[in-house]
Amino acid sequence: MPKIGIVNMFIGFSIVFLAAAAGSFIATDLTYKFMREQNLTDTWMSLMQKSAHGHTNLFGILHICLGLTMPYSRLKNTFKILQTIGLGLGSFAMSFLMVARGQIIPTENFDYLGVVIGFCLSAALVSIGSQAVGLLWKLRES
Repeated sequence: MPKIGIVNMFIGFSIVFLAAAAGSFIATDLTYKFMREQNLTDTWMSLMQKSAHGHTNLFGILHICLGLTMPYSRLKNTFKILQTIGLGLGSFAMSFLMVARGQIIPTENFDYLGVVIGFCLSAALVSIGSQAVGLLWKLRES
């Protein structure tokens, strides 16, 4: 198995571990808010934290899948490194940047952070799509 595949699996398992650990902090925070305010607070910040938690787990699993399927892809190693970077950008956007986005009250003004998140997610989509193409290329050859 190529080293880049193992790197992706390492990144994926690390991300899933961090997301699982962060989930306990989110649960503690929401429990504290519920006990203090006696209602289920679905504020913007808690909504973004819950979304980041779920999406971070998803992106960790995507890294693992990317790492496991890399040996079957017909793409060159240079492109596989770019795929790893693209998926890493998506992981960063859906974890740290989503939490940061929760700190900013939504407005109708131009959202610079939203543009950065959108760019990172686009890079992740290109990575996932290109992996599908690389796998189809291998399938066609066999």
